[in-house]
Amino acid sequence: MVRFSSNSSLLLLALSIISSLAILPVSADGDGSLTKKAAISCEKAEAIALAKYPGATVEEIEIERDETPMNWEIELRSEGIWKINLEIDAQSGEILKTRKRKI
Repeated sequence: MVRFSSNSSLLLLALSIISSLAILPVSADGDGSLTKKAAISCEKAEAIALAKYPGATVEEIEIERDETPMNWEIELRSEGIWKINLEIDAQSGEILKTRKRKI
């Protein structure tokens, strides 16, 4: 029988919460000013990427402020062996670039 102290239980709870947050989409613009200018929301960009690669999971998503047009950069992981990077136009939703490689 494994017995956890209260500190161990808190640590496990904290690790569980942190690991679940790691897969949530995150905006890179901090105050949200760029995302307000984008016609395509973070959630919509994620849906576009996952429609292209069903079964993949989102590792990271951010809005790129230095690109013209402004775009969403999305990193996916698929089947545990593929890393997929997409750039999606934040105004039209068009996939601009895709890069898929084995990890």
